[in-house]
Amino acid sequence: MLLHDILVHNRRRRGDATALITQDGRRLTFAGLHDRSMQLAHALGARGSAGEHVAILADNQPEYVEAYYGVPAAGRRLVFLNYRLAVPELVRIVDDAEATVLLHTEGLADASAAIAEQCASVGRTLCLGDEYEAFIDGQPTSVPDCGVADTDPAWLIYTSGTTGMPKGAMISHRNLFASMFNAQVSMPAEPPPEPCFLFPFPLCHIAGFAVLGQHVGGNPVALMTAYTPEEWMRMVDELAVTGTALAPTMINMLLNHPDIDRYRLDSLHAIGYGASSIPAAVLRRAMDRFGPIFTQGFGMTELSGNVIFMSKADHVRAAGADPGLLRAAGRVGALADVRIVDEDGRDCAVDEPGEIVVRGDQVLSGYWKRPEANAEAFRDGWFHTGDMARMDAEGFVYIVDRKKDMIVSGAENVYPREVEETLYRHPAVAEAAVFGLPDEHWGERVAAAVVLRPGEHADEAVLDALCREQLAGYKRPRAWFFVDEIPKNVSGKVLKRVLRDQHGG
Repeated sequence: MLLHDILVHNRRRRGDATALITQDGRRLTFAGLHDRSMQLAHALGARGSAGEHVAILADNQPEYVEAYYGVPAAGRRLVFLNYRLAVPELVRIVDDAEATVLLHTEGLADASAAIAEQCASVGRTLCLGDEYEAFIDGQPTSVPDCGVADTDPAWLIYTSGTTGMPKGAMISHRNLFASMFNAQVSMPAEPPPEPCFLFPFPLCHIAGFAVLGQHVGGNPVALMTAYTPEEWMRMVDELAVTGTALAPTMINMLLNHPDIDRYRLDSLHAIGYGASSIPAAVLRRAMDRFGPIFTQGFGMTELSGNVIFMSKADHVRAAGADPGLLRAAGRVGALADVRIVDEDGRDCAVDEPGEIVVRGDQVLSGYWKRPEANAEAFRDGWFHTGDMARMDAEGFVYIVDRKKDMIVSGAENVYPREVEETLYRHPAVAEAAVFGLPDEHWGERVAAAVVLRPGEHADEAVLDALCREQLAGYKRPRAWFFVDEIPKNVSGKVLKRVLRDQHGG
């Protein structure tokens, strides 16, 4: 199947049913979403050639979902751009992707213009609004005949890399369907009479596969432009939301909101969470407030979603007689092939830590223009995730470490080397090491240890200004330590575990 087949089937079966609801209450039917998505596909197909990349820089808008379906239907690949990134970061991604068209919202017009000016491949920018409407106006609403195969990449999502340059994960139609079906088979649920799913994550995140999954079932999806606890609670009650997905940080913000008890929130049947680990105390509070309706998914962009799942029943067990289970990520999904292996690729014993490796249809097609990264990640037929974990005798997987020193702040991934390279641009910086420290609100906060050159001066304000210019806000260090020496082992490798211990980790 291809992504646009979801719309074709829904248009035929329930064309007048609601597909999307915006935060301000506007609705789009499945017939409307199908027709507009296909109009976009035809408009793109009339210009350029198959295989080109179309980038989108926008917050959560219905047109973003139209691009989810319409761009791949045209035989193009949709490049997700995180609107929280700084312009220099976005330029590097668009330039690497060789995007020819850049869709953007009016509020990001200046950033879009700056990107187009610096990226030779961008031949056209389109503002979502009157310009976009004129672009698709009058185009056919039929499915274009572009010869698209299910193995063709549909989405190109850039993931941060330890080298400082993000890698473009090529996600195919088949990858996304495999991810959706794995989630539905692994965690079957009795649908509520009138389902409505609230989506609070940015659509530029791999979490967007959940929108497709809901549409497969013919369910309406309510889009939050941007997550705030107050708006989330309002929408849950006003729309009688039955399901949602949240990052642990979002859950914590909800529980700490002073007005949470002013809202009923009793329509909810399921709350899924993921993107980072959740403190056991927070999960217990959440279950006390919302009831035993929580599920967990563990995955990554390269897996097109999740491969490890923790069911509602597992959460009930963990909250009762088996509290140690609260630290688990869940069990391997029914349609995923997952192992935990040692450095030599051999299966680890029960409870022995090793690296998670995965194979199957939901594993990415590969990294765009990164033969070295592909060779490193795909070995002996398995995709190496870089995440360290152990598996107990019952098959529960526990994430024990991040092999690549990744920091998870809220639902965002921060790779230290990218921040370190930014700090090294300041002439006063001799050495810099970036690491994560525990944070009650965000899960982890970014910290930096800095050694200054003799006779040079730079303080927190100066270095923060540099980071503010070059990096997204969530990547900026929130804790600064000016030290005489950074601990290293005999081979010169920085000992970040020692830094965490020294500075409050």
